Amino acid sequence: MTNIRQKIYKTLRWVEHYTKTDNVYLAKSGFWVSFGHVVAICSGLFVSLAFANLFPKESFGTYKFIVSITGLLGIFSLTGLGTSIVQSVARGFGGALRQGFRLNLKWSIGIFLGGLIFSTYYYINGNELLSFSFLLAGILTPFTNSAALYGAYLLGKKDFRRNSFYNSVRNLVPAIALIITLLLTQNLAVIITVYFLFAALVPLLLYYRAARIHRTNGERDPGLIPFSKHLSLMEIIGTIASQLDKILIFHYLGAAPLAIYAFAIAPVEQLQGGKKIFSTMIQPKMNERSFEELQRSSPRKSLLLIIYALCLALLWVIMAPYFYKFLFPQYLDSVVYSQIYSFTLLAVSGTMFNEILVAHKKTKELYLHRTVAPILQILLFLALLPRFGLMGLVVTHVLMRSLNGLALYYFVKFPFRIKSSS
Repeated sequence: MTNIRQKIYKTLRWVEHYTKTDNVYLAKSGFWVSFGHVVAICSGLFVSLAFANLFPKESFGTYKFIVSITGLLGIFSLTGLGTSIVQSVARGFGGALRQGFRLNLKWSIGIFLGGLIFSTYYYINGNELLSFSFLLAGILTPFTNSAALYGAYLLGKKDFRRNSFYNSVRNLVPAIALIITLLLTQNLAVIITVYFLFAALVPLLLYYRAARIHRTNGERDPGLIPFSKHLSLMEIIGTIASQLDKILIFHYLGAAPLAIYAFAIAPVEQLQGGKKIFSTMIQPKMNERSFEELQRSSPRKSLLLIIYALCLALLWVIMAPYFYKFLFPQYLDSVVYSQIYSFTLLAVSGTMFNEILVAHKKTKELYLHRTVAPILQILLFLALLPRFGLMGLVVTHVLMRSLNGLALYYFVKFPFRIKSSS
């Protein structure tokens, strides 16, 4: 067994001459991160199967609309706090988790007020289901988002194994609860209640477990809030753009087309998890290397990522018809949209460039990228949806994600120069 490990170690080190990457670190951390991602994919797949076979399209479309509006309300919180906690913990601030939980809960008052406004609006207009759903979302989502910061803390500690296990529990338990509920009832109000309740309770339990194990009562980071505010402001327009397509479909085309669109992009978004795995592993490393070093090494690595993503996209184009025919025969209309949407995978290299900018706090570049690109995406949504329907939105995603990757590369290669005061 020892000889096998030594051979694997030597092989990984040998490959480093070509990849210019710490392959041993990636292999160790990547196993646990990948394990958690596989569990998430399986959980999502089984939930999707339950919704596809046990739930009408119109009801599922309404469910996705509620989830999208709830995601949109996230703009009223410190969405960049997780990234800041990773950096703070990596620098030795052990109290960042409890500090972040309290801060996020405090700053999430906007989510509660937004949920209350939506709830009141739909109650006045006679839609008690949506009214109840948004009230519940406004109450529970602040606790869900604040408790989920345990993941950022564990990443800062490079505790990939525990983070993977916790995330597996976070995905599995709500998935099982939803599937059991779908087997027992098609009442959307009950399903929404189960969704938001378990989405809050499970992270809260995991948060308290992580806080107790790591004894997160250490020193607080005085710089946690300023950079969190910057990241959160940057993400406002991006968050709107990420949810607006679903909201526009629901209002202009209806619940059933939204269900078709959701099932079209869902499998590809699961494949996008590779970006999340990569991002998770490289976040702590980016903080340890100089910006100049990353400028030199990143282009070669990005090319390897693009080749990998292209192979994955082409494979999905071939496999998608069989995948839907076998697992989701009710959603065969989603196939062509999903095939085209798969080319959003080519933007995987942008993940690395984004992490470089975040790790070295290139706020000017991040502000520019995270405002101009989402605004352009929103304008394309509004222009192309009425004329081309769902296809207009899918093409917009492919185009914008490709442009995003190129823009991030440009900002890393040619950052703004800070003028000297002398």
